[in-house]
Amino acid sequence: MNARSLVNHLVDYLRREVEAQRAVLACIERQEESIAKNDPAGLEEALEEAGHCAAAVEGLGKRRNQLLAELAGQWDLAEGALTLGGIARRLGTAGAELEARRRELRLVVAQVVKRNRRLSALIGMHQRIHTDLLQVLVGAERPEDVESGGHLVDAEA
Repeated sequence: MNARSLVNHLVDYLRREVEAQRAVLACIERQEESIAKNDPAGLEEALEEAGHCAAAVEGLGKRRNQLLAELAGQWDLAEGALTLGGIARRLGTAGAELEARRRELRLVVAQVVKRNRRLSALIGMHQRIHTDLLQVLVGAERPEDVESGGHLVDAEA
C-alpha cells in the first residue's frame, strides 16, 4: 500500500474512531441516567454495552498503530515517530481532511473524559451516601465499621 492510500485509510479509521467514541459517550450518558433514576437493570445494560464499546475502541487503537507503523515504514521513519498531527502537517493542504478528523476526535475524547469524571463523581457521591446511611442504621461509629460487618437482629423481638 502506498503512502496516499495509507493516509486515506487513516482518515477512514478516524471517522470510525469518532463514531466509536460517540458510542462510548452515549453509554456514559445512559449510565448516568440509570443512576439518577435508580434503575439497576438499566445500569446493568449500560455497563454491558460500555464493555462492548470499550472493546471496539481498543480494536480501533490497534488498527491505528498498525497504520501509523506502515506509514512510518513508507517514509523511512522510526515506528513510533508519527502522530496524526505530524502527518497532517507533513501533507500540507492534502492533509486537511486528516487534520479535521483529528480535531473532531480530540473534541469527542475530551467530552468522554469530562463525562467519565462526572460519572465517577456521581458514583462516589452515591457510595458515600449509602455508607453514611448504613453507618446511621447499624449504629457504627466509623464508616470502616459498616464495611467490616453487620449486626444480627432478632426479628421477633
